[in-house]
Amino acid sequence: MVISNPANPRPSGTKTQDANRGGVLIIGLGRFGESLARGLVEQNIEVLAVDFDEEIVQRVSGDIPNVVQCDSTSSRALRQVGAEQFSRAVVAIASNIEASVLSALVLIDELKIPVVWAKAISLDHAKILERVGVTRVIQPEHDMGHRTARSIARRVTDYFHVDNDFALVEMEAPQRYVGRPLGELGIRKKYSVTIVCIKPPGGEFQHAEQTTILHPGELILLAGKPADLDAFVIDAE
Repeated sequence: MVISNPANPRPSGTKTQDANRGGVLIIGLGRFGESLARGLVEQNIEVLAVDFDEEIVQRVSGDIPNVVQCDSTSSRALRQVGAEQFSRAVVAIASNIEASVLSALVLIDELKIPVVWAKAISLDHAKILERVGVTRVIQPEHDMGHRTARSIARRVTDYFHVDNDFALVEMEAPQRYVGRPLGELGIRKKYSVTIVCIKPPGGEFQHAEQTTILHPGELILLAGKPADLDAFVIDAE
């Protein structure tokens, strides 16, 4: 199943390949994969998101323009959805180590995608991914870095350092922004970061709109450059 938002149709033919060379293929739409996809879409980067679970594909299809139900361990299935046209991929599967490693192997050895990153849930998992040729292993719990340590001590509940120019931060909604629509806060203009999703206490993440109003106790997911995210978090303390 391929779901494409009519407002963001995928180009066809040679144009598709040219466009996708600057885009990102994301394998796995768990919390990390979905957050990464949403963040990249917010940054106007072409994304093709893949997950084996049709229910997950249906759930995120309204917010992620191009999402596909597909077996990422099958090179044939991935070729059918145009995965080989991408030059960058992220394997966001982590809980199923076998699927993670097999997906990475397919992307590297069969589809010849030059840049493949993958998330690992343990050091052993990371070592296996490195041995199969993954360009970079993402370990969120090990990637926080000295620069964000002082911020994370208080409000930040999770941090995904994707590269030098892109990261995701999950944190408590700062009190100063509670009770007002996001569109009136000027966060993107002041800090160059985007609130991608919000999560009410005990609820699920929801796509953030300009009219979304933050409430006490909610979590927010932000996307942007690490330095810009640091500035936002520090000011929020």
